[in-house]
Amino acid sequence: MLKLHCCNSTDSLETFLCKFHSMSQYLQWNEEDAMYHLCGSLEGATGQVLEGVIKLLQTRFGMKLQAEQFKAELLARWRQLDETLQHLYREISRLVSVAYPSKDTDFTDHVGKEAFIRALNDGPLQLEVMKGEPTNLQSALNYATKYEAYECSLVS
Repeated sequence: MLKLHCCNSTDSLETFLCKFHSMSQYLQWNEEDAMYHLCGSLEGATGQVLEGVIKLLQTRFGMKLQAEQFKAELLARWRQLDETLQHLYREISRLVSVAYPSKDTDFTDHVGKEAFIRALNDGPLQLEVMKGEPTNLQSALNYATKYEAYECSLVS
């Protein structure tokens, strides 16, 4: 039976990789299998290098750093002059979900509602929505939509 030995900092990396490649071809591993066996074969300092690479990738491309970017976008989001309330709602909802991917519903409901009201960028509209005491983003949208409909009917 073939057995792949673990690679550590005292082994020759080139020798290990040559054996690994040969075994991978012989056993006809697909990419996923090969990656699984490679990662499982690294020990000691070589395993720590792999951990370092993974941490670097998470920092550069992972959700932790992106979540901070999305939080900043959420704070800076304002309703554009010709933007519908529904479009603003969808954008706030999207930003909340990617800025806080693992938070519970009560928390994201609160954050979404507050971000939506702030993003309205219209004092009287914001006040009317807050008077309705919305409990989540959806109810804040409902209050804002009703208020705008009433305002349009008064103007007509």
